[in-house]
Amino acid sequence: MTRFERELYGELGEFWRKDAERRIAEIKQALNDGKITIDENGVAKNCIGRALMDDMLEILEHATDKADREATRAARKAENEAFLEEYRKNYEGPTEEEKAEMRATFGEGETVVDILTGERISL
Repeated sequence: MTRFERELYGELGEFWRKDAERRIAEIKQALNDGKITIDENGVAKNCIGRALMDDMLEILEHATDKADREATRAARKAENEAFLEEYRKNYEGPTEEEKAEMRATFGEGETVVDILTGERISL
């Protein structure tokens, strides 16, 4: 059972049960207002068109049965991969100022790795 479910079912006390119910009501309102949408494939998206993260998706599933968890996760994964591909393509490396900040943090002569690009940066 997830933390949210424990809250909703009152296992963590009345305060958290009411808070969980409030969050479900907010999600229902967001659905009604079009701030959250669910496409024909069951992919749930936020107001800027991005697939919902798991925490919001879990609450949404208590508000409607139209969302598809796996389809939403697959869409989010595809969005993340596209973002990282674009980031890597446009990456120009750290500026001299950023390198100076890295040297101040990690020390002269150290090597740091950009975890998004894999680039090794010698300081």
